[in-house]
Amino acid sequence: MINIEKAKKELEFHIQKLEKKDNKTLRKEGHMYRVANISKKIAIALGLSQEHIQLAELIGLLHDIGRFEQYKKFDEKIDSKELDNIQVFDHGKAGVEVLKENNYIRKFCEEEKYDDIIYTAIYEHNKYELTKGLEKDKELFCKIIKDADKIDLLEEAVFVYWQTPEEIKKIEEGNLSTKMLQDFYNHKLANNRNRISQTDQILRFASFIYDIYFPHSYEIIKENDSVNKMISRFDYKLQKTKEEMMKIKKIANEYIKEKTK
Repeated sequence: MINIEKAKKELEFHIQKLEKKDNKTLRKEGHMYRVANISKKIAIALGLSQEHIQLAELIGLLHDIGRFEQYKKFDEKIDSKELDNIQVFDHGKAGVEVLKENNYIRKFCEEEKYDDIIYTAIYEHNKYELTKGLEKDKELFCKIIKDADKIDLLEEAVFVYWQTPEEIKKIEEGNLSTKMLQDFYNHKLANNRNRISQTDQILRFASFIYDIYFPHSYEIIKENDSVNKMISRFDYKLQKTKEEMMKIKKIANEYIKEKTK
């Protein structure tokens, strides 16, 4: 069996060893714990065995361990979302490397039988789309972690991200990418590479609803009302942007409603 409490203590120890434990690091630590809990809820809703529920929780706990490597390498003032574009740093891949180095994964999970599932789920969790042809067990846990991660990121878009006057101003005064809008209206996850402004981050997060796999995940999103809350946070100055955001909100609500019937 997987000892989640022991894994949590090891993660705390891992974070304590970092040279700097700034707000970004603390925020990411909270995100990892929440994603672990959401992963657990999804696994329970899917009727998985107790051991597989714990596996899903463990993957949630570890999925962003590569972010700390990212923070070590780059200026702490650069937002992690910017880093993915500017530096093309793959924190999913980095997380697998951290866990493989000196067999560090044994600190989190004593048995080897789930190693490949853990590595695959962490590697895949931040990819635009899943690798084709994954084995069914690996694919299942990849989908669980991708759902759980997006659910919490939507919550962070309401309560954590874009809090300073400067960040809010950039979002409220920006245009929206035509290519990203096209993705959204085609019911596709908007590609972050096509972003032209900070405002596109709201569009990107709203499009998460098209990259969700499980009915229970939609139930959580609906209950949290995170898409509505996120979009409604801002007073968009450009009339075209304001109209598009209202349209996005309406389409998102209809889509979520359909998925939770």
